[in-house]
Amino acid sequence: MKTRLVLVLSVLISSFLAFHQPAVAATNTTINFTLNTSGTIGSIGVDAIYNGAGGGDYETMARWSADGRLWNYDRTPGSPTFGWRTTQSNGITVSGSPSVMRLEIYPHPPTNCSGVNENDPCYWQTYDPWQGNFGGVQIQVDSTMGSDWLNVGQIDLPQLGVNGAFRLQGNILAHDAVPDDRVEVDIFQIDCGWHQTCDHPPTNSRGVSIGAFASTKNKGNAWTGGIAYAGHYVIYIRDMLTGRHLHGIVDISPTNIPTIDLDAVCFGIPICTFDQGSSATATGGFHSLNPTRILDTRNGTGITNGPIRYGDGSQASTNPQFRADDAANHDLQVTGVGGIPTSGVSAVLLNVTAITPPTDGFITVGPRPAGVGDVFNDQFTYGEWPSASNLNTKVGETVPNLVLARVGAGGKIRLYNFNYPTHMVADVAGWFDSSALTSTSRGSAFYGVEPQRLLDTRNGFGESSAVSGGKFAPLDSRTFTVAGIAGIPSNADSVVLNITAVSPTGTGWVSAYPDNSTRPNASNLNVLAGNDRSNLVVVKVGSNGKVRLFVAEAATHLIVDVFGYYKPTTSGDGKTTTVNPTRIFDTRNGIGTTKARMNPGQTRTVQVAGAFGVPSNATAVYLNLTSVNASAWGWLAVWPTGLPMPNSSNVNFAGGSIVPNMAIVKLGIGGTLQVYNDAGVNGTTSSDVLIDVLGYVS
Repeated sequence: MKTRLVLVLSVLISSFLAFHQPAVAATNTTINFTLNTSGTIGSIGVDAIYNGAGGGDYETMARWSADGRLWNYDRTPGSPTFGWRTTQSNGITVSGSPSVMRLEIYPHPPTNCSGVNENDPCYWQTYDPWQGNFGGVQIQVDSTMGSDWLNVGQIDLPQLGVNGAFRLQGNILAHDAVPDDRVEVDIFQIDCGWHQTCDHPPTNSRGVSIGAFASTKNKGNAWTGGIAYAGHYVIYIRDMLTGRHLHGIVDISPTNIPTIDLDAVCFGIPICTFDQGSSATATGGFHSLNPTRILDTRNGTGITNGPIRYGDGSQASTNPQFRADDAANHDLQVTGVGGIPTSGVSAVLLNVTAITPPTDGFITVGPRPAGVGDVFNDQFTYGEWPSASNLNTKVGETVPNLVLARVGAGGKIRLYNFNYPTHMVADVAGWFDSSALTSTSRGSAFYGVEPQRLLDTRNGFGESSAVSGGKFAPLDSRTFTVAGIAGIPSNADSVVLNITAVSPTGTGWVSAYPDNSTRPNASNLNVLAGNDRSNLVVVKVGSNGKVRLFVAEAATHLIVDVFGYYKPTTSGDGKTTTVNPTRIFDTRNGIGTTKARMNPGQTRTVQVAGAFGVPSNATAVYLNLTSVNASAWGWLAVWPTGLPMPNSSNVNFAGGSIVPNMAIVKLGIGGTLQVYNDAGVNGTTSSDVLIDVLGYVS
């Protein structure tokens, strides 16, 4: 614990204080204070800081008895008074002339007692942070506060119900067992910066800030911070099982106690940097939702300060308000909204749409990462952009794509926009747990099928005899059966479909949702006149085994191909692991394939399992498949190696365009896939092809 305390001290000082003091003098300095302990006992740690540099340590310098007397410790080796000594002095003396004095005062059962009589602290009552009515505090004073800065005055320990003090107790999530003492937690209450809003620590009659402090260990799936005040905290969390530990910043109140999620980025807190190790791999089952809109920059849903600007939210300006505003424009909260839980979430499945972008460009969706360096620097989470993209935009064209996004720090995802400011919409289709839930609440497993066509309005395939067939008219809705056909079992929870609009008559949109349910305020596919376009859809199966399609604003033919399904499982297989977007196939530079455009009618093999971080036992993969600058109209298809080429497509593109589409595909022989570039209408279409992996199933 002592190393972590020194670190937070140096961070606090470098962030908030500037010191201009003479060299350390060969004198002693006493910090004077009185304790209002109300019968508790505990320890006092002190650090003396010289010229702005951490010079002390946090070994206990004193303990106090139930009557408030200090029991100071002479730590000079060889001293005749080496050990504890009784004193009535209300203060602690350190050597030299420090510029800062910092105290940590914490009630707890004394340990390593040296005495054997009633004056020894071991004879006094003990303290349990899980049950006691008092908590610890930390104070910091410095020489800039005036000539009397060392006279601190009375220090009151946080007392339950006094000045808003409350019992701080939260939950712990992990896919592994959480025995007692697996998780160590240290918390320190601090003031927030001038541009931030938070509850400030209380002050005493001399104006000294009294911030809550605790250092505790867990009991099973619960952690505590003892008795605390609402406010801004530096928090240290150490997972003794994995060795991962971090420190970060979090706001805590009686109604906002963070769940420590050991499988989440930053362990579930909003701002952190790892002191050892890194975030755990995100793995879990799928929980389908009726489509729900969680982002619409046109009306302030999800992100309130307008269209998504260029960049990732980093700001060259030194103005913290400008920096906070830009960060808020790129980070989207996904946990706790749209039916997604507040914790235990590893990833989300979103349909992301760029609305009439002003320029050509691209958008990448990824987790808000843990930071590197100083957690008090609001730019510390920004680094290189991902090398992959999710959405390629063309000026004036509204384009969607399904996105599998790992959930990042604070339950947020980050939007990277290589474009002028663009309005964006996101509809959630479901979420993935972190395998920390009980067996009865874990999500569904994915199972791939041989790609097959389920619906084609051009020839009436898959339509009910009660439907006349042909193009969907504006405001037309139709159902088709998915359960019990094409390898989809009757108990499938949701299905993976690729929906293609063919020859639409104008601008419009398509929504897919479970039959026998209310049509959602969400879309899956946006269409343009004469532009064939596909988009992947994961949709819940209706209670009657059917899915319903609704078309708005323009008539269009629709084609639906199935690639897999999700259903509950107790075997533990079929879980999805989400990764940061990674490029595994690029014909432009030879990543994962030959450095050459795909020729008309050409098929290539894509190695997935056992490469690029995907394990050899992966059974399916989440991909983003992109056609780049095709010579003419055409389409791409992917399918498992070893199966015949299906009568289905994944990406439909026009000449000269950049068109992506997500695919969730079962892996074939040797963990590979086949990718095919159609010859096009005139038999001459060639195209560059990119494939980015977003996750895998094992």
